[in-house]
Order: sequence, then structure tokens, then C-alpha cells
Amino acid sequence: MVRLKFSFLHSLNTVKAMNTPFEFRLLDLPNELVSLIVEHVESVAILKTLCRTCRRLQHLTEPVLYRYALIRTGVETEFIRSALTHSTRGEDRAAALQKIDLPCHPRFHQNFQEVARLLSAVSNLKELMVESPECNTSDFESEAEWQQMVGYLFRPFQQAVSGKSCRLPLQRLQKFTLHINGSGSPYWALDSRSLCMFLLPSLVYLKVSCVNLLHEIPGGPSSKRISSLKHLELEETNITHAGLRYILGLPRALETLYLGENCHNVRHFGDEVDPTSNHLFTSDSAASLEALKQQSQSLKHLTYATTDIYYQHRQRRLTNPNKGPIDAGFADFERLEVVTLIGHCPNFERAIMSSRSPPILKSLAFKSENVFRPGSHGEAETTFSMIPFLRAPSSSVPSTLESLDVIYHNPPLSPQALTPSTRKFIETAAKAMGKVGIKLRVLSEDRTNYFPPYLYGEPTPEERVVYDGEFAHNFTSIGT
Repeated sequence: MVRLKFSFLHSLNTVKAMNTPFEFRLLDLPNELVSLIVEHVESVAILKTLCRTCRRLQHLTEPVLYRYALIRTGVETEFIRSALTHSTRGEDRAAALQKIDLPCHPRFHQNFQEVARLLSAVSNLKELMVESPECNTSDFESEAEWQQMVGYLFRPFQQAVSGKSCRLPLQRLQKFTLHINGSGSPYWALDSRSLCMFLLPSLVYLKVSCVNLLHEIPGGPSSKRISSLKHLELEETNITHAGLRYILGLPRALETLYLGENCHNVRHFGDEVDPTSNHLFTSDSAASLEALKQQSQSLKHLTYATTDIYYQHRQRRLTNPNKGPIDAGFADFERLEVVTLIGHCPNFERAIMSSRSPPILKSLAFKSENVFRPGSHGEAETTFSMIPFLRAPSSSVPSTLESLDVIYHNPPLSPQALTPSTRKFIETAAKAMGKVGIKLRVLSEDRTNYFPPYLYGEPTPEERVVYDGEFAHNFTSIGT
């Protein structure tokens, strides 16, 4: 038995190149080289084995092993928490942890009190993702259960901005993704506790979904431009003009904004949403632009996702007629380069392109079920009057504009699925756009049973090129 144990330990201490007689002893190398080798080990099982080999390899391997943690259950949370409070190695392990993914499993208990302690213990955490246990089901928590969950979850964020401790948590957090549901509902409301995540000193990327942003937050900060955010994604959000104005008043210099209204969850869950929310540009372009212009000096990438279907908003549409569109609404956005519209919204296209467009606009994209349809402003039908964005009345095309992508989704299509008349129109449109220096691409989004927000383990749909204006024989040279 002793001889067998010696042989096993000797094998762990030896690295041998395959198909060659050459071998060397790992522990004969200096620490710098051993650390470099360990950095390239992808297997967690091998890293754990190395940690158990000897104290020297434990010290060199644990910074890699504990750099990332995937936690799905309360048992796993407690295990990681215990490892980070170890009497001799806990502090170093806590300092090593830089990324945590916490997609709670819907069929196993999660200990959110331990989650709060864990987030307070790690000093160098840079990336965090959290999904609540029921955010992808219809079995939502009761009010008491939900309040307890979010109370623990947001406690480290409140502590981080309180300034009441010499050792504040989450001071180095740069990227945070949050998917949670509400009490008895798929939607939750931003409040003074959760608002603290916008105020973390190092946070530059924030993505939240299924949140109600309906008004200013009672107890929130009264001053504006206090957030370091550069990238903000609001996905499947129920949002009003007042809510948008409040949220966009917080960042000092936002560069990327994904403004996603509730387009999918309202279909699948059917819960009532505030009738004054969503369809921001359709209902009042001026109020939408007023909110967005708070970031006009810094915004580079803008995506707006909306839907044609009004559901609970039909009554508002009948009783409160839409206010008129706004031309040249983005003319003062001096750094705006990339604009994407998901869903049909002529008022948004008009605000971007009519009269005066953003001065350095480089790329446009439009995704819808029916991409080439006439504009809604009664102009004579020409090639440009059918092309997204360019069909806006008195469309102003900046010399910097290089490309337009149009994406079909639901259903997807292949080059063979296009009718002859559509194929001919695409070729005609590509030639017309090429004359003014714009490349046209037509893409198709794969069909999927999943819908936004895409959660842990869910595949995101891929976009496949159907037509590319840069190539000859476009439809036959691009694969299906």
C-alpha cells in the first residue's frame, strides 16, 4: 500500500509529453513557471487534485481554482462560504474570487442570507450574475418570501454605498447581471434598496430584466450624474417616460443603452402591466427624446426594442391619441455611431433619420417579422420608401453611414424561402444603397422556443446571413 501511494504521488509530480520519452518533474520548476502552467489548466478536477498534492501546489493553484464560482443551490453557497472563511486559507481564497454566477435552481433551496455574507466577504469581485429561483417559472414567491429574498440580496449593495464601514463590499464590481421576478408576478419594481446597484463606484456594466420603472424612486438620490455606468441594458422592461428620465439621469456618461420594452413576457405570462408604460416613441416621441438627451454627449450605441401589439395599452391608444413624431430628434447626439431597432416603430425611425441624422452615424440595424414594408407617412412608393430608416420622410443620410442590416425573425427564412419579387427588391435596394456608399445585408434569426431574457443554460438565437451586398451572386454564395 505504501509503495502504491508513493507511485501515485510520484505520477502527480511528473509531467510527460505524449508520444515522447521526455519527462520532467513539475516541482523542480520555479514558482513562476508552475503558476504559468496552472493558468492553462481548464479542468476543475485537475486543479482540485493539484491543490491536494502538497502545500506548495495548493498555494499556486488556489488563486486559479477560486477565481470563478458557479453556485446554484444553498448547499453550494454554504460550501463556498465555508471555504472563504477557512482559518488559514480563507482570506486568500476570498481575494482570489473575481467572478460569481448565481443562477438559482428552481427545485432546490437557496440560502440568500449566506449569499449576502458571501458577497460581503469577497474583496476583489469584478463580475456577478444572479437569477432568482422562480424567474423562469410561474410559481412566484409570496410577498413575505420575496421580501426576505431581496432584503438579503441587496443588503451588500446598500452596505457598499453607505460609507458606514471601513471595509465596504463590492467596491471593485464592474459587471452585474440581474434576472429576478417580483412577488406573485414576473415583474419587480426598483426601490431604494435595489437602486444602490446603480451607485456602485466601479460598476460600468449593468443588465436587469422584467423590472417596472414607472416613476422616480422614493428615497433615491436627489442629485444626477452620480453613476459610473457606461453600459446599461434594460430588458423586457415596463417603463414610462418618467421612469426613463429618472434612470438616464443617474449615469455621468453612458455609452451603450439597450432600451427593451416588455415584448415577450407579456405574451407568455399575461400579467397586467401599467397602462402608461412602454411604446415610448409611439405614444410620445418628444418625452422619449427628452429623457434620452441626458446622455446625448456620450451615447455611442443605442438599441430600442418595442412591439406592435398593444394588449393592455389599447384603451390608452383610443382615449389618448398619439402625439406627433419628432424630426431630427437625434441630431445633437454627437457620438452616436450604432443604432438598432427591434420591432416596428416609424416614429423612432423618423427621429433618427428625418431632416438631420446623428452626425457620425455608421451602422443601422432593423429586426422585425416584416422588414421591407412602406413607411407610414403617405409618401410615393419608391425603393427607398420601403427600406428601414431610409423610408423616413425627408431622410437625411450622413456621409459616415456604412451599413444597414435587416433581420427577419419569427419565422426565419433561407435564400430559397424568399419570393422572386422580394429577391429582386433586395438586389435593387442593395444597388441603390451602394451608390450612396451603404452596404445592405439581409439576415435571418434562428427559430427558438426560448425568449428574452435568456437565462443560464438557454441558447441565444443565431443570426445567419441570407444576402450580403459585398459579394457577387449574393443569394447563391451565402449558405442557408
